[in-house]
Amino acid sequence: MKKKFMAMTLGLVMALSLVACGGGSDSGSSTTKETAAAESGDSTNTGSNTVVVAMGAGFSTLDPGYTYEKYPPVIINACYETLFKFYDNEGAAEPCLVDTYEFSGDAMTLTVTLKDGITFASGNPMTSADVLFSINRCKNLQGNPSFICDTIESMEAPDEKTVVFHLTQPDSAVLSKLTYSATAILDSEVVKANGGTDAEDAAATDTAQAYLDTTSAGSGMYVMTSYTPDEEVVLEKNPNYWGEATNVDKYIIKIQPDSNTQMMTLSTGDIDVAMNMTDDTMAELAGAENVEIINGATKTVGFVMMNMNEEYGGPVSDPNVQKAIRKAIDYTGIQTIIGEGTLTPYSIIQSGFMGSKGERDADYTNLEEAKALLAEAGYPDGFDVDLTVCDLDMEGVVLTDLAQKVKDDLSQIGINVNIVSQPWAAGYGDDYRDGKLGFTVMYWGVDYNDPNAQLEFLPGASVGLRAGWTAEMAPELAGLYQEAMKATDNDARIVVLEQIQDMTYEDGPFIMIAQAPAHIGYNTRLEGVAISDPYALDLTLIHIK
Repeated sequence: MKKKFMAMTLGLVMALSLVACGGGSDSGSSTTKETAAAESGDSTNTGSNTVVVAMGAGFSTLDPGYTYEKYPPVIINACYETLFKFYDNEGAAEPCLVDTYEFSGDAMTLTVTLKDGITFASGNPMTSADVLFSINRCKNLQGNPSFICDTIESMEAPDEKTVVFHLTQPDSAVLSKLTYSATAILDSEVVKANGGTDAEDAAATDTAQAYLDTTSAGSGMYVMTSYTPDEEVVLEKNPNYWGEATNVDKYIIKIQPDSNTQMMTLSTGDIDVAMNMTDDTMAELAGAENVEIINGATKTVGFVMMNMNEEYGGPVSDPNVQKAIRKAIDYTGIQTIIGEGTLTPYSIIQSGFMGSKGERDADYTNLEEAKALLAEAGYPDGFDVDLTVCDLDMEGVVLTDLAQKVKDDLSQIGINVNIVSQPWAAGYGDDYRDGKLGFTVMYWGVDYNDPNAQLEFLPGASVGLRAGWTAEMAPELAGLYQEAMKATDNDARIVVLEQIQDMTYEDGPFIMIAQAPAHIGYNTRLEGVAISDPYALDLTLIHIK
């Protein structure tokens, strides 16, 4: 279904990708793109240019500087713009508000020039001062997303169009980080007038959150006109939008936690987009009149972790045992359990990321090879082992179900798994972070849409250390981690990322067993609806036929 959908909509997404942010521009190493304006018109099955979207949860805040949840990016991306943006769910970040950008030779400085003619919804022109205010506010609020700016040491604005970022270290992911909702560029005049500040003590003195929770102050295609917590958000087209807008004049975003409710209201035409379908509700919608469905993988990934420290891992710390477990897992069976749209990534970098090598070979599972590897490790008759699992779920899939599947698979090669359930809050979380879990099934949701987020699974990095995997155990991989973090040229970076994936395809303490899917249903009067990891749903690319 995903491939079919992508084939149908690829041309439309390319045409609309330059609508938000007023069109793309060539810059640095960015790819030349053909610009195209969105078609206008209001011919729909209802005669309405209003689109109703249902999502599964509300928000604790809509202040960009504090947003760190799944759904706020839907709103932030529509009402604000960032220096760079992901125009589809794959590839690299591209210029949005930026006209040109350049890294210094040592990659310690990033200089960006803003496009001409950018205005906020208030009518105020955007200048470099707004960029400094917005990024500094994000840093100094010290909210959950502030870490995204950790490698930005300081900034300066030589003129009204130029911003110079001074970095603490070369950061190949900095462009991706500057697509994050928390780095949305705010109308500093409006925000300051409503209690906002970018001062170092902003965490204590900024009082703009109450204002920004109910009113937008950005340059995006839409403005937030009303917000009823846990019920509804209304967005209307920005009358001062400086770019080319789509033909959707208004969005009504309803909070509908129940997927069955979303299914029914979509089938009756009361909503146009249902963001939180399940595998079961999608099956019920199949063949429904005026409804299209999308099943596609997200970048949320489930994995098996085997501790390299024998004190905690016991037999699963042995490299040959780890290889045997890799060979014994029935990846296709896991895809069936999770549902349509699930993928098994090639290695630690999920399908869809820049530089990803895609999916693991479909015929990788081989029980005879797995048994031989166990015998080579000194366990010809297998062994008994505890598999600890917590009370969390991965995009609706209970981790205990995945643990049971791993148990069943490993029984085929003589490994007898005892599942030990431990609540996250009752010790699992602490043991996981402290590297004291021997064998577990867990999941990972990326903090920002860049392959560097996955490099934390390498030896000596934060997640790698949770598996007792130190840099000294795999110095070549640890060195590639440093290379990938510093490579600002995407072509050179991809070479390093591919090396990393090849080296972790069969080796290491982590087995990526599945990329969780998302399920979206929508009315066929729309085009451009697509799964989006950065934004959950990019409203600026949706068009009414």
